[in-house]
Amino acid sequence: MTVKAPNIILFSLVLLSQQCVRAGDLDSLIWPRPPERPRLKHLTTLSSAATFEEETGTFTKVLRFFFGGEQQVPWLVQPVGIAVSKKGIIYVADPGAGGVHRIDQKERKHALVKTTKYGDFRSPVGLACADNGTIYITDSELGVIISTDEDLDAKDIIRGKALRPTGISIVQNKLYVVDTGKHKIIILDMSGNYVGEFGQRGSGDGEFNYPIQIGGRDTLCVVDALNYRVQLFSPDGKFVRSFGRQGNAIGRFASPKALALDSDGDIYVTDALMDNFQIFNMQGQLLLSVGQNGTHDGEFMTPSGIAIDAQDRVYIVDTLNRRVQIFQYLR
Repeated sequence: MTVKAPNIILFSLVLLSQQCVRAGDLDSLIWPRPPERPRLKHLTTLSSAATFEEETGTFTKVLRFFFGGEQQVPWLVQPVGIAVSKKGIIYVADPGAGGVHRIDQKERKHALVKTTKYGDFRSPVGLACADNGTIYITDSELGVIISTDEDLDAKDIIRGKALRPTGISIVQNKLYVVDTGKHKIIILDMSGNYVGEFGQRGSGDGEFNYPIQIGGRDTLCVVDALNYRVQLFSPDGKFVRSFGRQGNAIGRFASPKALALDSDGDIYVTDALMDNFQIFNMQGQLLLSVGQNGTHDGEFMTPSGIAIDAQDRVYIVDTLNRRVQIFQYLR
């Protein structure tokens, strides 16, 4: 989505993007509005556990009504973090439900895991999926990282590396963990062994004020929440640049929550108070803004976690609407 157009064209694009397209206006929700070239399309909204239940015959339903049966798995309560595996399985960290949801759209199955062999989850918030199928889950209250298989059966636990681990990302075969409590980034190998760290509390370059999320490929991108900015670093922690400032206008941040990168390297940042997500290039230039407060598709109430899969599908945790919205980046 890298923009090479003059500033006047970019400004026009941003203005168009602020206009919400409802399903009644067009066959699908797209951004920006015509006549601009579409860059993002709403695909679907996961708003109920019933979406993932297998079809049940009428006779079976009658038997369950009179004699009981399997209990329905609770749906999202206070979802915050999200990750998507190579197989397309969606994992949602939900501290309100005290666990992690596993959503398999293809098989139409939904499960909620609230405990592992290491005990109950207390505040699971961050998720990362490795190529080998391992899922890494941060629990900010327990101060641990738990690794599981694709079915969320625990494999190992990483203790004592972070005071309050929140965001987590896998970059160049290393784990990058946001330690919000210590205002720094912890670097671990894939087995959880300490490699290094960078950052301290402050507002200068390379300093943080309650960082909460991280992502990247060749460049690390960190949501520096209470400095109202995104900071970019090399994989070894050297400061590259930052962008953003406090405000409630498009292009600024009121409460940035999470970020993810598409295949072009553009950075998508959710904002819980702006009820939107904004897309920037690596230089911090605003490309597009999507969303506003509301309950329709393409609208949000306190969006938080975000993930982008290998097909450039964009998954947004719409926290207070208790759902996940899925978009497609149109190349």
